[in-house]
Amino acid sequence: MLAALTWDIDPIAIDLGFWQIRWYGICFAATIYTGFAIWRNQAMKYGKDPEYAERFLWYGVLGVVFGSRLGHCLFYEPERYLANPIEILYFWKGGLASHGATLGLFFVTWLFGRNNKTPFLKVADFLAPAVAFAAGGVRIGNFFNSEIVGRAWDGPWAVIFTRYDRMMGVHPPIARHPTALYEVAMGLVTYAVLRTLEKRDVRYAGSGLALGVFLIFYFSFRFLVEFFKEYQVEKFIEKADQIRSGAEGFQLTMGQYLSILPVLVGVFFVVRALRQPKDAQAAPSPWTPQPATAPAAAPVAASKGKKKRKK
Repeated sequence: MLAALTWDIDPIAIDLGFWQIRWYGICFAATIYTGFAIWRNQAMKYGKDPEYAERFLWYGVLGVVFGSRLGHCLFYEPERYLANPIEILYFWKGGLASHGATLGLFFVTWLFGRNNKTPFLKVADFLAPAVAFAAGGVRIGNFFNSEIVGRAWDGPWAVIFTRYDRMMGVHPPIARHPTALYEVAMGLVTYAVLRTLEKRDVRYAGSGLALGVFLIFYFSFRFLVEFFKEYQVEKFIEKADQIRSGAEGFQLTMGQYLSILPVLVGVFFVVRALRQPKDAQAAPSPWTPQPATAPAAAPVAASKGKKKRKK
């Protein structure tokens, strides 16, 4: 059996004294840039101009940042943050949730589509491959930070997260599942599946197929990875041993509970898309008021305006 990899990388990539650049920040910025490039390519492929694609950039960034932060605060530690709401703004202290980022993206996708007269499902289908790639890429930053680590495991690709165990008071450090890398893989696999469906022209963008497949694949994988992931929130870390031993009974994690609904929503969109004709165009957004159709002009009488025949 191969020896476990020891991972003790400093999360600070560049320290200028007055300013520190972290590996997570580098990965986050690279992911946003790459995701935007994928989105831009998808939008232009279906006839949108570069300006249209660029208008979405701030929508996407704000949706991800604020959605992921609010998701962590309200889904994982509501008691703490509702008691001290100002701490919600302390982004630099960590605490971002992918489920919240998904909700944030849903909202800004709808808002962008409404403001740019594009059906919600069409924008979502353009965006799905970019989100899948970015969701995997940002986890590389988590790996550099020695966070989102797995439970104890001595398998062939186990990793010893020295920095994490030192912070948690675990001595000596133990080998664990590298669950952050599992999530990198699940993002890339989801991206590959979406590109394969696109190349085979299964359904036209706007059917909702890409959105549905993303939700099913990514959050099904996320549900499974949670079985190998260490508990992240303090109140669960304290009783993790009791949960694993069965003393607390079988319990799903918060991440698993939050993954069930996206999978079901994804199934709905996939079934809906596959029941449509293959060449069906995107339907108008049900959330965007459509202009009223002008009433048809009354037919002109056939005899009106005709000259009388001369006898």
